Amino acid sequence: MMKDTIISSLLETAELNVLQFDIHRLRAMNYRNRVFEHYYMMTYVKSGSAKLRVRDRIYEITPGTVIFIPTFLEHDQYMDSEEETEFLWWHFTYKIHNRIDVLPFLQIPYLYPLRNHERFEAVFDEFMCSTAREGRLPNIILHKAKSLELLYLLLDNAVGAVDPGESPQPSHSFLSILLKIVTRPEATLSLKELAVDLHMNPTYVSNRFKEMFGTSPILLQREIKIAKAKKLLEMREMNITEISRILGFNDIQTFTRLFKKYTGISPGQYKRLFNL
Repeated sequence: MMKDTIISSLLETAELNVLQFDIHRLRAMNYRNRVFEHYYMMTYVKSGSAKLRVRDRIYEITPGTVIFIPTFLEHDQYMDSEEETEFLWWHFTYKIHNRIDVLPFLQIPYLYPLRNHERFEAVFDEFMCSTAREGRLPNIILHKAKSLELLYLLLDNAVGAVDPGESPQPSHSFLSILLKIVTRPEATLSLKELAVDLHMNPTYVSNRFKEMFGTSPILLQREIKIAKAKKLLEMREMNITEISRILGFNDIQTFTRLFKKYTGISPGQYKRLFNL
C-alpha cells in the first residue's frame, strides 16, 4: 500500500471535533508567546492585516490568508495599525480515537493563501447558522457536514505547500503499523512479529514508534480497545461478554482488569452510567 493511500485511510478514521469558532472584527490585537496545548487554531483573514511571528520569522498577514497554528507552537499574533481586521477562526482537533493526531501527516504551512475564499466564507456562514438553529435534529448532521467541508476547503489549499524535506514524516512501514492498529485493534498484536516483518529489532520498533506517535504499539492498541469499549458500553445493544469478545480479549476477566486500570471503574459500573 502506497504511503499516500495509508494516510488517506488514516484520515478516514479520524474524527473532527470543533471546540470554538467565531468571527472577530478587531482594531487591536497583541498575543505574545501564545501556545495551544490541546487543539489547533485555523484563522482566515477576510479583511485588514496583521502579523504572525513563529520563532525568528515574522509573516505579513493579508486578506485571503489562512493562519495555521499547531499544538505546542509558541507564536505571536499582533496588529501594528488601527485598521479594522476581520478574522474567521476556529479551534479544533482531528484525531483517531481521540488519541492519534493526523494533521502532522499533511505538512500544513503556518501561512498560506486561500484560493477558493468565496466558497469558504459562504460555508463558514452556513456553519455558524447551523449552530444557531435549535430544535431540529437534522441540524446536528448539517453542522457536522459543514465543519468537514470547512476543513476540506482549508486543507485543499494547504496540502503539498510544504517541502517534504522540511518536516520529516513517519516511514511507510510505521504508518502501516499504525493503520493496522487503529483499524483492527481487536487483532492479535505481537511486537516480535512486527519486528520480523520490518526486519528490525523489537526494541527499536517499539521505541521508534513511540517517538513518532507518542506511545508504543502495544500500549496504543490497548488504549484504542478501551476507547472502543467505552463507546460500546454506552449503548444498550451488547452485554459485557459480547463486547469483550468483539475486542479480542481471551476472557472477560482480562477485559475487566484492563478496563478498570484505564478508567478506574469496571465495565459494569461504566455501562450503568449510560443505561439508567
